[in-house]
Amino acid sequence: MAEEYLGIKDAAKYLKVSISTLRRWEKKGLITPMRTAGNRRRYTVRQLDDMLGLNTQKELGAVARRGLVIGYCRVSSSGQKADLERQAEVVANYCEKQGYQFRIIKDIGSGMNYKKKGLQELLRLVCEGGCGKIVVNYKDRLVRFGYELIETVCEEHNVDIEIINQTDDISYEEELTEDVLAIITVFSAKLYGKRSHRNEQIVAENRKLFSKKDDKKETKDSN
Repeated sequence: MAEEYLGIKDAAKYLKVSISTLRRWEKKGLITPMRTAGNRRRYTVRQLDDMLGLNTQKELGAVARRGLVIGYCRVSSSGQKADLERQAEVVANYCEKQGYQFRIIKDIGSGMNYKKKGLQELLRLVCEGGCGKIVVNYKDRLVRFGYELIETVCEEHNVDIEIINQTDDISYEEELTEDVLAIITVFSAKLYGKRSHRNEQIVAENRKLFSKKDDKKETKDSN
């Protein structure tokens, strides 16, 4: 009986993982595809079936074929709860269409706060092999800064991050302003002292600067 071969795209679909996950497995020596004359990867169905059997092992735990998908949704303040619910609905609808077995984690707090209850729970699931994929509506819903660090942690535990909308989320410009001001406040306080007049002056000037920018934007939008 002739051996059946699949390209990397079809192999990833067969295993229900991403192409990048297959490449990571190859780097770790978990699966070795044959190469065509044109240097394209080819996988045998037998190889892929063996991988499905290995998915229960700790080495591949989080990317288990039937692994749980976590939809992570975040807003910066309790005043945005309506936005949080809409965000959760978008993510849930997406996961349902993809046929994922999923649950939603809702979080409230700044994108620069890494101690949020929801984010801590998400990272614990990643590190303990409790999920195989994370789905977010926009990249900055996960974290505002340091996304690459979260991505590296996920890669080490074979967890994929799936971003529904690859464009910037312009609806959260006010939140970004607050995050930038928070950074300025922290570093200014370290340089001049939290209660110093210079620190208060810098924070006040920057708040005024961002306020003017917002006023100009509103005027432009109304014209």
